[in-house]
Amino acid sequence: MTALLDLHDSTLRLWHADTCLESPGYAWFDGNNFRFGLPAMRTQRRTPRAVNTRYWSQLSTQPLSPPLGKARHGADLVHAHLQTLHQLASHPKAMLLTAPGSMDREALSLLLGIVEHLPFDIAGLVHRSALIGAASGLSRGHHVELQLHQTLITPFSVEDNFVSAAASQVIPGEGLLALQDRLATAIAGSFVAQTRFDPLRSADAEQALYDALPVALATLQNQTEAQIAISGYSARITRDDLRGVGAAYGQMLEPLLGADTPAVLENPLDLLPGLTLSVPHQTTSGEVIAKIVAECQSELLQAAEQLALNRRVPLAHTPAAIPETAPKPALPTATTVPTHVLVGSRALRIGETTPLDRDTVLQRTDAGVTLSSATSITVYINNESAIADQTLQVGDRLTNEAGFNGLLIVVED
Repeated sequence: MTALLDLHDSTLRLWHADTCLESPGYAWFDGNNFRFGLPAMRTQRRTPRAVNTRYWSQLSTQPLSPPLGKARHGADLVHAHLQTLHQLASHPKAMLLTAPGSMDREALSLLLGIVEHLPFDIAGLVHRSALIGAASGLSRGHHVELQLHQTLITPFSVEDNFVSAAASQVIPGEGLLALQDRLATAIAGSFVAQTRFDPLRSADAEQALYDALPVALATLQNQTEAQIAISGYSARITRDDLRGVGAAYGQMLEPLLGADTPAVLENPLDLLPGLTLSVPHQTTSGEVIAKIVAECQSELLQAAEQLALNRRVPLAHTPAAIPETAPKPALPTATTVPTHVLVGSRALRIGETTPLDRDTVLQRTDAGVTLSSATSITVYINNESAIADQTLQVGDRLTNEAGFNGLLIVVED
């Protein structure tokens, strides 16, 4: 079976069989080995010189500065990251790759050369903005992609039942990491005002603050405030506390979009308080890529001797994005027992014992759904370390250091 790998450095996603792995583009040398994804992301603030986050956006054979372990250049880190993902995905024989418009011809050629030294074949290479455009249901638009170190704006349009991606515009310095820095600064200000404690004054507290950001932003989508606890101190964070960050990003972005062309904002921009645009827009997730590829995979496959970035994909049969103006589904109450776990685009029913991967098992008991893990791998619930036999609720996000990512949901008959 051909696997699908989305090369989006904010969160690389690999779909193979019933598994979806997520691995942010962070590389950490722990003194002995390289570790990628969540383990690297969760130590970046503690060991900044031992973590690299630019090897995907600056894929080259230029020497690393500062050096990182035995890696000579970013290409070495890309090779090791791909090798790790291949192993975690149970060794697929072939992968179809999606790439952003920011990867130029030189970087793509280097990527193909790297894969020649890995135990899988490339079955095709597709522009990810064309796939996002195909899922949007729009006849034309701008795909706004938030990478780790930059924002990418890619126009797309429909012609003859195909969606084509045009040349991309890069906005350097306006990436996910910069937004996280601004959010962390705003939240630290709330901590100081409420508790006199500044979480940015120590590496451990700073890391805890950055780890708490995703859950806090998700909470503020549905509640008026979020509580963040760090080092024994707790602060109340509201959307108004963070609204300035989103407003500033929107003011930077809007002049680059054009007043008469809709925009498709890829998450996590949909979670950013204060981000408003006067142009028509909708939000989407990189997970829609798997749906579009499933619909037209045979048309996207390429022979080895013809590999090149395909900027033109068939139009989707049904739109997969959710318009910004559409009402959001109501969330079940916290007491609702989850019935399924959403992994990628697949909803897996939770039985008496449901193995999610080789490290993580869900169990249905009289008390509800609980988590058990028989290995030493670290498992997280909503970015917090899981506790043995912890009872899970609808809306809980389950991740582990191997790259597993699942959302607990209710599927009604």
